[in-house]
Amino acid sequence: QWFPNLNGSTIKDITFLDSLTGFAVTTTNSSVQAYILKTTNGGDNWNIIYTYVPPSVNSGFTRIQFPNNSNTGYTATNYFDFFKTTDGGLNWTNYSNQPTGAEDFCAINEDTLFYVYSGGFGGGVYRSINGGINWTRIWTNGTSGNPDKIYMYDKNIGFTCNVASISKFRKTTDGGFNWFDINLTDAFLDIKLEDSLIGWKGSN
Repeated sequence: QWFPNLNGSTIKDITFLDSLTGFAVTTTNSSVQAYILKTTNGGDNWNIIYTYVPPSVNSGFTRIQFPNNSNTGYTATNYFDFFKTTDGGLNWTNYSNQPTGAEDFCAINEDTLFYVYSGGFGGGVYRSINGGINWTRIWTNGTSGNPDKIYMYDKNIGFTCNVASISKFRKTTDGGFNWFDINLTDAFLDIKLEDSLIGWKGSN
């Protein structure tokens, strides 16, 4: 595969809309830049389509998703910035209105979005029901034990965890308003459910 010079940034997340069109986001580099990339030939060639200049080297992109494989996509950062495209990545709008940084992010559809932040101040699960224009914290564990990973199968069923605290693996069945603990021996870095019962998770 051909890849542009990312100046030290590394890939943080990748998503594909079909066998040809895909997007990726990166961490920041020493020049305090992070990138959105796109491929239109199945990953053989990638091009930078957006350069993000955050306030610090710790504020890069965390995840990119295009719900329903449409032209509307979202990418979150672990700063206050949140980006949306409605034309397949040609243009990106920065809403700059996340209440906290987003350590992980999940888009259910073009309206309903979730992100999580594990910090003691402002930590918890956040939801938007208008495509990222406004966010509301719908759940928190207080000043500790908040999640840094989230996966939502649909608008009701989902999972969170804190990678550094494996006892905090949780599940919701009511759209994130209530969470109950699941006793598992490790956390997850990603989850994919085939349906409401069968799924896979990967950890480190």
